[in-house]
Amino acid sequence: MVPPAQAVPPADTPPRVSLDGFLDAVEDAIAVASAAPQLLQHLCECAVTRGGFVSAFIVSPNANVGWLAVEAAAGFQAARLGEIRFLAKEIPGDPWGWVARTWRSGAGCGPHAATAWPALKAHAPDATGLAVALRRHHAPTSVLVLWSEGAPCDAVLLARLQRMGGLVGVALDKLLLEAERAASGQEARQAEEKYRAILDTIEDAYYEVDVRGKPVYHNAAFNRMLGYEPGEMITSDNRVRQTPDMAARVFKAFNEVYLTGVSRRNEEWEYVHRKGHRVQVEGSVQLVRDPHGRPVGFRGILRDVTERRRIEAELRESEARFRALTSISSDWYWEQDVSHRLVRMENRHARTDAFQQTFIGRPIWESQVNLHDGSSWEAYRAMLDAHQPFREVVMQGTLPSGKTFYISVSGEPIRDAAGRFTGYRGVTREITAQMLAEARAQHMASHSSVTGLPNRAMFGHLLSLAIPTARRYARQFAVLHVGLDRFRAINDSLGHAAGDQLLQAAGQRLRDTLRASDVVAHVGGDEFVVLLQEVEDAAQVARAARKLLSAMLTPFPLLGFECRVTASIGGALYPVHGEDETSLLQHADAALYQAKDEGRNVFQIYDDALDSRSLERLALEAQLRGALERQEFTLHYQPKVDLRLGHICGAEALLRWHNAALGHVPPATFIPVAEATGLIVPIGAWVLREACTQAMAWQRDGLPPLHVAVNVSARQFHDQHLLETLQSVLAETGLAPQYLELEITEGMIVHDVERARRQIEAMKALGVRLAIDDFGTGYSSFGQLKNFPIDTLKVDRSFVREVASHPDDQAIASAIISLGKMLNLRVVAEGVETEAQRDFLVARDCDEMQGYLFSRPVEPGAFAALLQAHAAAPPA
Repeated sequence: MVPPAQAVPPADTPPRVSLDGFLDAVEDAIAVASAAPQLLQHLCECAVTRGGFVSAFIVSPNANVGWLAVEAAAGFQAARLGEIRFLAKEIPGDPWGWVARTWRSGAGCGPHAATAWPALKAHAPDATGLAVALRRHHAPTSVLVLWSEGAPCDAVLLARLQRMGGLVGVALDKLLLEAERAASGQEARQAEEKYRAILDTIEDAYYEVDVRGKPVYHNAAFNRMLGYEPGEMITSDNRVRQTPDMAARVFKAFNEVYLTGVSRRNEEWEYVHRKGHRVQVEGSVQLVRDPHGRPVGFRGILRDVTERRRIEAELRESEARFRALTSISSDWYWEQDVSHRLVRMENRHARTDAFQQTFIGRPIWESQVNLHDGSSWEAYRAMLDAHQPFREVVMQGTLPSGKTFYISVSGEPIRDAAGRFTGYRGVTREITAQMLAEARAQHMASHSSVTGLPNRAMFGHLLSLAIPTARRYARQFAVLHVGLDRFRAINDSLGHAAGDQLLQAAGQRLRDTLRASDVVAHVGGDEFVVLLQEVEDAAQVARAARKLLSAMLTPFPLLGFECRVTASIGGALYPVHGEDETSLLQHADAALYQAKDEGRNVFQIYDDALDSRSLERLALEAQLRGALERQEFTLHYQPKVDLRLGHICGAEALLRWHNAALGHVPPATFIPVAEATGLIVPIGAWVLREACTQAMAWQRDGLPPLHVAVNVSARQFHDQHLLETLQSVLAETGLAPQYLELEITEGMIVHDVERARRQIEAMKALGVRLAIDDFGTGYSSFGQLKNFPIDTLKVDRSFVREVASHPDDQAIASAIISLGKMLNLRVVAEGVETEAQRDFLVARDCDEMQGYLFSRPVEPGAFAALLQAHAAAPPA
C-alpha cells in the first residue's frame, strides 16, 4: 500500500521536488490499487509525500458537464479544494482556464503562477502549477494539477508527467473494466437465483439435463410430481423413472431434437411415481446450446395430466353408454350442466368425437361456434338463464380442416324431482348441406358464375345504395366500364375454357389493382364495371383507369401459352355525368365504345359529344350490315413496282365503301366496326373473290399474270372456315394459287404462335403466297420468322416515311431488309413517296415498293392501263 500523506513542510523550507521518487511511487500505487478512486487518491498523496509537491489534486467532469469536480486531493488545503469552481470550458478572465484547456486538449501545460489560488499564493509565494491529462478510453479524461515551490518546469518534466498520465489512464480503464466485470458476475448470479426462484413457483414441472440425459436441474414441481421431497437432488438418469418402452420413445424424441434442432411440444409420456403408480404427462423438449452453438443439453416443461386423462376416460365410458341409445338417430344428443357447460354429446357418426373435443366442458359461446345471424350471445344466454326452452337456433363453426359447418340446436331445461334446475338437454342437427345450398343459390343470383364477382344485378343494387349516400354527404364517385380487347379471338382460338380462365384472371387483376372499398363486377362476356368510391375529380378517375390499363399489359398464362390482351375503359362521374343508375351506366358504356374507336388500350371519360358519336356509330353499323347486299363495296388496286427493273410486278387490293346516306366512308372508320361486329368475315370473303375474279379478267384481256395481294383481318385469320373459303374462291375463279398473295399482320401470330403456324402451313399447302404486313410495328421477334413459311416481308410505311433523313428509321429499315434477304424473302417497302426514299431502298437492295411516288390505288380499268404501259415478263 502507498503510505499515507505526510504533513506539508513549512513554507519557509520549501520541499525539493523529486520526480523520480514520485514516478516510482505511482508505479507502486498502480500495482496495488483495487479501485479507481483509491488509485486517484494514492496518486495525489504520492505527489506530495514522495514527489515533494506542495499540493496535488485531480478534477474530472461531474454530472453537470459544464464543471470539473475535485475527485481526489492531497497537500495544501486538500479538504477545502472542493470550494473551488473549475469550468470545463476555457473562457477569458478565468484564472483556472489552463485546467480546462488541458482537459479538452489532453496535453499537459505549465508552469502557471498561483494567482488563481490566493490562499496558496499567501502560503507559498513562488508556487507554480502545471496540469497533466489522465487520458482514458472507457471513461472521460481527468486532469492532475500539481503545485511545486521553486522547482523548474520544463518540457522534459511535462513529457515525463504526461507519459505517467497515460499509464494512470490505462490503469484506470483496467480497474473500471474489472469493476464492471465483477458487477456483471454479481448480476448474473442474482439473475440465476431469480430464475431458479421463478421456476420453483410454477405449477408445471421443469427439467434440465445434459446431452447424456443426466439431470442438471429440476424445479420443486418436478419433485412433487414424482413424489420426491422439495430440494431433494435427483441424480440418476430420468429414464429409470420410466417403463422401458416409454424410455425408448422419449429417447427417440430427444434424439430427433438433437439431430434437427427443432423443439417438440405436446409429447405424451409416462413416468413412474416414487410409490410405483404411473404419472401421465404432456411434455416438451428444447435443445440447449453453449455460446458457440454446440449442443450441451435439453430443457423442457412437463405437465401432470393424469387426472385429466382419468376424467377423459370416464367421459368416454359415459359416452359409450349413451351412444347405444342414440345410434339410431342422425341427430346429436347433448346435455349441459347448471353452468351451461356441455357435459355430454352423443351421435352415431364416428366424427362426433372431433366435435366433442370442441364442445365438451365449456359453454357453447366459448367454443369456435357463432350464431349464424351474426348476433351476440347475450340474448341466447339470457334465455338459458331464464331456463326457457328453445327451438331451431342455427349456429355455424369451422372444422379443423377449415370447412364450415352449420347446426340447428333445440333444447329444454332439466329439473330434478324437487323441481330444481339441473341443466339442459336437447338435440343438434347438422344442416350444412341445406345452408350451403341456400347460400349457393343466393350467391349465384348475385354473382357471375364464371368469375365469382358481383353480376349486373348485384352491381346495380350496390350502385343504387351508393347514389343516396353520395348525395347525402356531397361526395363524388365514378363508374368505369371495362372491355377486354381481343377476348373473342382468344376464346375462339383456345376455347371457352381458356376464355373463362382469362376472365377470371382479368377480374382478379382488376380487383388487386383497386382499393378494398371499390367494387368490381362482371356484367357479361368480356365486360366488367367498376365502382370507384369517393373520388375527388376526373383526374383521380383517370389515374385509376391508367393503373387498370397497365395491369392488363402483363401477359396472361393460358393453357401453356402467354396471351396478351389490352383493355378499353370508359368512365362516368357522379353527379357530373348522371345522377341515377341508368344514366351513369349508359354514359360509361358510351365512353367505352369511344375508347375502342380510338385504338383500344385507351381510357375515355364521358362528355356530351359522345352521345352523338354513339349515334353515328350505330348508324354506321346499321348501314354496314346491308352494304354487301347493296353492292356498295369496290376494290382499288395499288401497283407494286420492281425496284431493279422498274416494271409492275404485283398489286394490292384495297377495299373502298361508298354509301348513299354516309357518302365515302374511309376504311379506317368502317374496318374497326366490321371487326367488332364480325361483318369483316363475309366482307373479307367478298374481297377475296372479287380480287381473284379481277386478276383472271386481266389475264383474259391479254395482260401478263401478276400477284394480287389481299389483306386478311385477325377475325378472318382465326375463322374456322377460312381454308374452305380460299379453296372455294380459287376453284370458282380459276386463278392459279401462286398468283394470290395473302397479307397477315405480325400481331396475328404472336399471341398463339403454335396455332398461327398450323394455320399458315395449311394456307401455304393450298399453293398461295404469304406476306407479313406492317412488319416491325408489333411484338414479334425477328427470330420467329424462320418458323413460318413466309414469302414476302413488307416494311411498314412508318419506317419508310423518314428513311432518307432519320438515322433510327434508316437503321430499322436496313435491318428489316437484311433480315428478309438472309431468310430468302422478297422485301416490299410501303408508302414510298419521294425519290430519296426510293434511292435509299435501291441502295439497300430492297426488292419492291408501293406508294404514291409511282401510283395511288386506282380502279381496275386505270390499273389495267398502268399494267399495259409497264408490263413485264410473267413472274416466276
